[in-house]
This record gives sequence, C-alpha cells and structure tokens, in this order.
Amino acid sequence: MEGHTEPNIVNYLHAMKHLLFLIPLALLHVQSIAQPFIDFPTDGAIWVNTEYTYTFNPPNPIPASDLTDVDYYCTLGMDTTIQSNLYTQVYRCGDTYKGALRQDNGVVYFVPRDSVDEYLLYDFGAQENQTLQNVFIGNHFDDSFMLQDFTVNQTGTEFIGGMTRRVVYADQYRWIEGIGCVTGLFMEPWANVSLYENRLECMSVNGTTLFPTDGSGDCSLTVAVATAKNISAQIYPNPNAGIATLQFGTVQTDVLVSIFNSIGQMVASFTTADTDRVELAFEGPSGIYNVEIRVGNELRTNLKLIKI
Repeated sequence: MEGHTEPNIVNYLHAMKHLLFLIPLALLHVQSIAQPFIDFPTDGAIWVNTEYTYTFNPPNPIPASDLTDVDYYCTLGMDTTIQSNLYTQVYRCGDTYKGALRQDNGVVYFVPRDSVDEYLLYDFGAQENQTLQNVFIGNHFDDSFMLQDFTVNQTGTEFIGGMTRRVVYADQYRWIEGIGCVTGLFMEPWANVSLYENRLECMSVNGTTLFPTDGSGDCSLTVAVATAKNISAQIYPNPNAGIATLQFGTVQTDVLVSIFNSIGQMVASFTTADTDRVELAFEGPSGIYNVEIRVGNELRTNLKLIKI
C-alpha cells in the first residue's frame, strides 16, 4: 500500500502546482474582460470634422483633394436632463447647440437638437458579427440625419491618445473608445463615395491632442502644414478670427502671399522682406480661404486658412 501512496501524493502535488500556475493567468483574463470602459469626455473636448472632394486632372492618375467643409464640436461641461437621463451637451464650437450625449456601460447615445428621442451613436461593447440597429448617422451639411444598421466585422484594442482603447470595425468605418468615429463625430461613415471623403481631422481634451496622434495643444490650434518646392510653411492659429501668422521653415525674400475667398476673390496680399514669417490680417466672413505663396511668378505652395 505504501508503494502506491507516494506516486499519488507526487501526482497530487504536481496537479496543485499546475493549478496554482493557471490561477494568475485566469485572473488576468478576467481582469482584461472586466476592464472598465473609457468615458466619452464631458468637458474641454473638441472634435474637428472635415470633408474633402477629389478631382482628376489627366494624365495625372492621382486625384487632387480640396477641403470643402469643416465642423467643430465641443463639450463644455454643461449637463441636461432628457427623459430622466443625464446627458452632456454638445455644441458647434462657439455657435449653436448640436445635441446631447450620454454613455452607459460602453454604449454612447445621442439626442439631436429639438428632439427627445435617443439614438445609438457607438457601442464599444459590441461583439463580432453582431448587428447594431438604428445607428445615428449625421449629415455634415446640416442637422438632418439617418438611421443605419451595421454588422460588426472585428473588435480589438489599439494604443491611442496615451492609453489602450477598444476599437470596433464595421463596414468601412472604425470607432475608437472615448474618441469617436475616424470619419467624424457625427459624419456619415463612408469614404470616397462620389469623390468625397469625411475625416475626424483632430480630437483633443483639455489641451491634449488624442487623435490622430497624441500631443499637446487643442484641436482649435491645429497647425496647417504644407511643403512644396523647398518652401515649407504653416499657419497658426488655424482656425482663427482673421488674424494669424504664416511662418516659413527658413528666412524668405521677395515672397508674395495672397489670400482668396471661396469664389476666388483676393481679400488680402502681403510681401516678405528677409523674414521667416508674415502676419496675416484680413476682413471677410467666416469660411475657408486659400493662401497662395509665390516666388516671382511661380506658385510654390497652397495652404487652407479657416476663419471662424
């Protein structure tokens, strides 16, 4: 009997050792599943949505892009109660009320302006092959919207904005936890349809840029940068109220800078004199302006300037 007992004890000890080894792994797995959802920001957040249109210029096979629309959305720490639920108000930055957001266990809901009806905006707890019904899809030209069903193709995580975030892929879009959709906070999630493209150009919270790459500065101060024929230039702040700085990478001499409105009318013109920057000040309505930089008669680069 004693000869049979010792192997059993050894086997038992080996089994217990194996079990104790597996317990921490199991706990890690449970903790990863139970990781709390990252909240949508309720204060100090800025989303910059853009639309680009494309035109072909044969024989060049690569289309040229033109910035045709920009929308800015902000949360300002202001709450509202709708149908007994607490929401965060969302505004077009410095302008009108857009609607209200709330998050419940990874699901983000949206109530449009002049409505009490709640719609699904994002679901960061969605599973692969799950169909999400009646998802809110905004129109970038006005406050109209549509509801669309989407089937989740894939879920995962990515390190974005200084932390690991859940990411949901469905059809041709990507939702990022705590940030929004890569095609814009409310914009329709399709790209290159009828030669246009929507983007979430930038998203920041309290002076920290989270998307597309983490860094310092609000999205309202995002710098537009362009480089052509050895002249690099940037406009800041951009957008602005009609006063900005155009800075070159190096000192420039005899450079002509012209600003044109959306219908091609020149609204201002400046020349440099051995300097690496030009102060831009001009009058005109809010909108998108084109800044041309010329050396002699040769166009060297174009920049977009956004006046708010």
